[in-house]
Amino acid sequence: MKTFIRSETGALHSQWYVDAMEHFVDVVQDLSYARSLNEVMAIVRRAARELTGADGATFILRDGDLCYYAEENAISPLWKGQRFPMARCISGWVMTHGQTAFIPDIYADARIPAEAYRPTFVKSLVMVPIRHDSPLGAIGNYWASNRVPAPEEIKILESLANVTAVAMENVELYHELQKKIRALEISNEELNRFAWIASHDLKSPLRSIDHLSEWIEEDAGIQMNPDSRQHVLTLRQRVRRMERLLDDILSYAQLERKLDPANAEIVDGRELVENAVALLDVPAGFTVDIGAHMPDRLPRMPLKLVFTNLIGNAIKHHNRDHGRIWVEAAENESHYVFAVRDDGPGIAPEHHEKIFEMFQTLGPKKPDQESNGMGLAFVRKILDVNGGTIQVESAGPNAAPGTVFHFTWPKSMTGQINDWSDLK
Repeated sequence: MKTFIRSETGALHSQWYVDAMEHFVDVVQDLSYARSLNEVMAIVRRAARELTGADGATFILRDGDLCYYAEENAISPLWKGQRFPMARCISGWVMTHGQTAFIPDIYADARIPAEAYRPTFVKSLVMVPIRHDSPLGAIGNYWASNRVPAPEEIKILESLANVTAVAMENVELYHELQKKIRALEISNEELNRFAWIASHDLKSPLRSIDHLSEWIEEDAGIQMNPDSRQHVLTLRQRVRRMERLLDDILSYAQLERKLDPANAEIVDGRELVENAVALLDVPAGFTVDIGAHMPDRLPRMPLKLVFTNLIGNAIKHHNRDHGRIWVEAAENESHYVFAVRDDGPGIAPEHHEKIFEMFQTLGPKKPDQESNGMGLAFVRKILDVNGGTIQVESAGPNAAPGTVFHFTWPKSMTGQINDWSDLK
């Protein structure tokens, strides 16, 4: 229990005030970590008594038209767990008026219900509102002897009430945030289940169409004319494209899984990019240059997906049969910083955000090109989930050629993950 020292004139000694303020800073820090109202009340009931050397302290909450004495810390029992009408107790007066009350002699003040205090040790008190505007409650300090509290004592108790109000509001915000996070988690779980069910149910009739087209072609044999044969081939190509699209939608729904750094398959950055390029159908006229300063420790997945999509996107949307792509790397204190640059036609500034949305393509596809407009959506979601960022830099087709995708990857996320294989 903290004690305070008075000088011969009765004023609080300066050393008390220094010690009290140091203790108050610790209390503020403790309140900043509180995540429940019970934690807040436990901290405040103790601090209210220690900061002023009181014989007792109570934490009162406003419960409609009642004062609820929720917590206490005192030399003998007071009113913990009891409720009183606002009009019949001093805490009600304090909350109604939003003002501090200090009473040197409780039996000389008409606001005090003497019958409630006679069984207790209380002779003097200070009661402060928790927030002056629409008080949430009150903090009471009590002494077993008649005394006039010093202005410093009242001031520090009022300061405690102010930070208590903030702590209570933070607890409420924290709980609301937790509810929203849980609701979002449930929504994501439901979305994943829906995506899986939809993918499975929609792929079943597609497989039937594919098999039926094969039977038709086999039954017709040589009697099927070239145009009909081409129509059947086109039908099967469309069916398989739809199956791939459904697979991509399911994979996108599963991208909420964050990489676990504790289970990492670490590879050299140059090797990672080379493996990503090897998965692509790179035209003979294209060159992919990998910079000399690639990091030597990167998680193979999901960064392999990021590079495959960015480099593949640059190839698909190039306006020539030959071109050049550069992959470069740098770093800052917390992140690796990558750039995938090409000498293609560029992207108009008004489309820089649109290209990261699902199913977005900016121009007609090449005759042999298959694209569902999800590659960059995949990339951004992978990076967002894992704490990275991505942005595009391009002047557009009618200005300087070329596009650069800049993206970052946290150095802390150098872990291994084994369940991304289904997204290859």
